[in-house]
Amino acid sequence: MSNPYETNYGYEKSSREQTCHCGAVFHVSVPGQKGHEEPEEYYCPECHCEYKARASMSPTVTLISGRTDGKTGSC
Repeated sequence: MSNPYETNYGYEKSSREQTCHCGAVFHVSVPGQKGHEEPEEYYCPECHCEYKARASMSPTVTLISGRTDGKTGSC
C-alpha cells in the first residue's frame, strides 16, 4: 500500500558522499516525491562535471573538500 505522505510531500530519497574525477569530495542529497521523479542533473562544485540522478527536483550539493588534480578548468 502506498504511503500518502510520500505521494503528497517530498522526502530525502538518498544522501551520499561522492568523489569526482577531479578529486573533489561533495555531499549529494537527492529529493524524492512519488510520481514526480525524472532524471535531474547536478554538478561537481569544483570542476562543474555533470552527474544525473532520478529525483523530484535538482539534488543539493555541498562541497566537503576541494579538487586535488591541480587543474583550474572545467570538466
